[in-house]
Amino acid sequence: MEMDTKLTVHDAMTPNVLTVSPKTSVAKAAMLMTKYKIGSLIVRSNSEPEGLITESDIISKVVSLDLKASDITIGEIMSKNLISIDPGSDLNEAARTMAKNSIRRLPVVNKGNLVGILTSTDVLMVSPELTEILVEDARMQNQNHDKYLNKPPVSGICEGCGNFMDDLVELDGKFLCEDCIER
Repeated sequence: MEMDTKLTVHDAMTPNVLTVSPKTSVAKAAMLMTKYKIGSLIVRSNSEPEGLITESDIISKVVSLDLKASDITIGEIMSKNLISIDPGSDLNEAARTMAKNSIRRLPVVNKGNLVGILTSTDVLMVSPELTEILVEDARMQNQNHDKYLNKPPVSGICEGCGNFMDDLVELDGKFLCEDCIER
């Protein structure tokens, strides 16, 4: 009789996540990412995550607009409405959630407390056979990217996250920011 050894999110996640307050400056966040060689930070005021800041956010929302990183807080540019996952969830489910929502990072939350982060790299390191799910997601992202590539950006309220953005793109009849398009 063969034992069923399903991998869980807990098996693959990175514990001890570096977190920052929404009041942290973008410059400080960039310095922390550089120092610890990570591509994102979880933003929280209490135990539960309230946002996520990535290198891409810093480049697209600060650097590309020639804004001063020390004058802007993470709370102003972070991605909100995070999708999270329980540490006991099946790793296949996590990979499907990431692919379905076009995200590469999932905060791992247990009873309202942040206990880790699961990245697409974590999934691939522990379970290479899930590569197919994540590769298909990348293909779909590239197809979606091609749809809006030639449309000029506009300013307004993103219909995905509700934030005012200078670089909204129309995609499938909705005006979305880069982060919402990537989801």
